[in-house]
Amino acid sequence: MSHDLIKKFEVVVFYILSSIIVLYIAVEVVELVYQFGKALLTRDDTGTRLLITKEQTNRVLPVFFNILIAIELIDTFNIYIKEHEIKVQSILLIGLIAIGRKLLVLDLAHSDGLSNLGLASIIIALSLGYYLVKKK
Repeated sequence: MSHDLIKKFEVVVFYILSSIIVLYIAVEVVELVYQFGKALLTRDDTGTRLLITKEQTNRVLPVFFNILIAIELIDTFNIYIKEHEIKVQSILLIGLIAIGRKLLVLDLAHSDGLSNLGLASIIIALSLGYYLVKKK
C-alpha cells in the first residue's frame, strides 16, 4: 500500500470517529440538560438538600465528565491528524478526567480496599506523569 493511500484512509477514519464523537457529545448534552432539569424539578422530601439530592448529583456529574472526555478526545484526534503526534499531556488529562468521574460515582462503603488502593495508584501515576510532562 502506498503512503498516500494510508494517509487518506487515516483521514477518513478520523472523520468517521470525529462524527461519532460529535453525535455522542450532542446526545450527552441533551441527557445532561434532561437529568439536570429533572433533578431541579423533582422535590426532595428529606429536606437535607435545597435543590438536588446526592443521588441526582450522581446521575448528572458522570454525564458532564463524559462530555469533557469526549471533547478532549476530539482535540487529541485533531492534533494527531494535523501534526501526526500523540500529545502525552492530553492522554494523561483524559485519564485524570476519567478517574475523577469514577471517584464521583464510587461508593466507598461497598468497595474493597484493594480496589481503592488500585485507584489511588492510578491517580498518583497519572498526576505524577501529568506533572512531569507539564514541567518539561
